[in-house]
Amino acid sequence: MKQHYSRHSVFWLTIKSLLLFFFSYPELNAQDELQTIAPFIHIDSITMEGNRKTRPGLVLRELEFAPGDSLATANLGATLERNSLRLMNLGIFNAASINVARWTEGNHVVLHITLTESWYIYPSPIFELADRNFNVWWKEFNRSLRRVNYGLDWTQLNLTGGADILKAKAQFGYSNKYELQYRRPVVNRRKTVGFEAGITYTRSHEVAYATEGNKLLFHVNPDIWQIVQLSTGGSVLWRPGLFTSHRFTAEYRDITAADSIARFFNPNFFLGGAARQRFTSVIYNVRFDYRDIHPYPLDGWLFVGELRYNGLLPNDDFRMFRASFEYAQYFPFWEKRLSLETVVRARTSLPRCRPPYFHNQALGYGGNFVRGYEYYVSDGLDFGVLKTAFHVQLLNKSFNLGKLVPLDAFRNLPLKMYLSFNNDVGYANDPWYAANNPLSNRVLWGYGMGIDIIAYYNKSVRFEWSWNDLGENGFFLRINTGF
Repeated sequence: MKQHYSRHSVFWLTIKSLLLFFFSYPELNAQDELQTIAPFIHIDSITMEGNRKTRPGLVLRELEFAPGDSLATANLGATLERNSLRLMNLGIFNAASINVARWTEGNHVVLHITLTESWYIYPSPIFELADRNFNVWWKEFNRSLRRVNYGLDWTQLNLTGGADILKAKAQFGYSNKYELQYRRPVVNRRKTVGFEAGITYTRSHEVAYATEGNKLLFHVNPDIWQIVQLSTGGSVLWRPGLFTSHRFTAEYRDITAADSIARFFNPNFFLGGAARQRFTSVIYNVRFDYRDIHPYPLDGWLFVGELRYNGLLPNDDFRMFRASFEYAQYFPFWEKRLSLETVVRARTSLPRCRPPYFHNQALGYGGNFVRGYEYYVSDGLDFGVLKTAFHVQLLNKSFNLGKLVPLDAFRNLPLKMYLSFNNDVGYANDPWYAANNPLSNRVLWGYGMGIDIIAYYNKSVRFEWSWNDLGENGFFLRINTGF
């Protein structure tokens, strides 16, 4: 029996057919068919291109799979992307991608890795500040160019094709620093053992001899070196798995302070008015790293634990045991366009007697700070800090700079931009030097927002506006060159 349709019914029948085709078929029917026919693929071989200097074995060592393994078809895209990021985390590539080059009968595949090696030689001139951070130099020392260091910093990445690094530094100006370091992550056939060695010599006409009002007090004498340090040591690196690494380090330090510092300005600088301190340390470090992008993680977690004993030899001048840890967790949302970052760091020290002032640093040094308190320090034997940030992606794009950039490795510029909302809480326990430092032995709270810009995967600039619970606020700049 012949049926007749009105224009209205034909219109809705067409719409329903299109909806069924675009939404039901690709997402359900094709997915079910793919998993029914090919739930797994078998890797016959892995080929690669672009590794003009890098050894193929080093690249293959970073992958979660090898020839002969099978991978779930449903998660194939995510698996290849995750392993591409693992290659980028080596720090020697500007780009890395893994794709299926050939798919044959029986679900046998050939995977192909495409790499763009980074520029490995960085003979960069040194023009840096002598202060703890940019903000202290800008505000508290009035942007004085006298507090600038200059020289040459030579970094040779991937020296022999094994991701090894050679660094040499000659720094002059406000403070002097001479440094030579070499790191080779792999020395055995199983690619599980490496080593690191280095020596550093520094000296300065200025030294922070005490803390008052949670601000460092400095003494300057242009005619006499106020502090001279020599440190040398070596480490054995053991990486039994892709995500786990161990480091065993032996270190020797020889530190000399001017007599006026040790005997007049602060007799507790090394304790007892001593002007020299020599000691040997042993350090054990363990690291579990499941982050997706090491320079700016959006997913995964990290745990780092460290045990340090200073004063190994009978004649050492300083003895102290310290245990510290860091735990970071990253929660991605909406295909990583949103991400919540939480980082906890803590440290404790033994014995509980008075430490030398020189070894009493806690919050405000390095990465251990509370946002909004960048102009202050909180010394102590122990500290804890919780840092949280919510990241919102504003830009994720690559730009081809073409002939504007003479080096092929840098002509393609990957650029990301995030809006961040930050909140930090910290506490430093100082039983011995807190009398004139009201921010010690109390909870510190800081919060704010910022813009984070990441270029070439591992180079970042962070513009932050932060407040603290003292009612103060300000603009803060953080730069990480990725070296």
